[in-house]
Amino acid sequence: MPSTVSGVFSYIKNFLQDQDVAAIAPSSSFLVRRVCKWIDFEEDNVVVEYGPGNGVFSEYILEHMTDDSTLILIESNPDFVQTLEDMTADDPRVHVVEDRAENVADILEDHHIDEVDYVVSGIPFSFLDEDTRHDLLDRTRDVLSEDGKFLVYQNYNHLEDPLRAHFSTVQKEYEPRNVPPTMFAYEAQK
Repeated sequence: MPSTVSGVFSYIKNFLQDQDVAAIAPSSSFLVRRVCKWIDFEEDNVVVEYGPGNGVFSEYILEHMTDDSTLILIESNPDFVQTLEDMTADDPRVHVVEDRAENVADILEDHHIDEVDYVVSGIPFSFLDEDTRHDLLDRTRDVLSEDGKFLVYQNYNHLEDPLRAHFSTVQKEYEPRNVPPTMFAYEAQK
């Protein structure tokens, strides 16, 4: 796992070069724990992470999930893909895919996975136009198991209404201990 300083430099570099990177620093451990508390790590799960960046959430999930669980990391930035591949090279539970979240159904089909238990995402939904945002929420809901959850964190509270339009139950919490300090965490259940 990259050091905190190298992680921040990596984010800043990619923030300046890649319009899809919305953060200038990795998520804090406080935010990671707040979002991941909604995952039942006692069970064998299939977890998908959209836009894992340099793997702060991925590392936490891997440390806590069972030996028979699977983690699919979908990342579009080549620098972050390389970091994730290096970080997870010795872990057969992980599949790093250089692609976009919008292609989640095809990615799962390629890995012979019918449905997932959790999707974790920090991709900036505010960067997406309204049609793309709703399409991605539909696709996410469609790949979840019957009691699956979409766990998402965002800088602003702009996603609550769209989540409520696509998911039966939505819970929201606020995590101030992060950079920037305005992170909303949502648990959206199918």
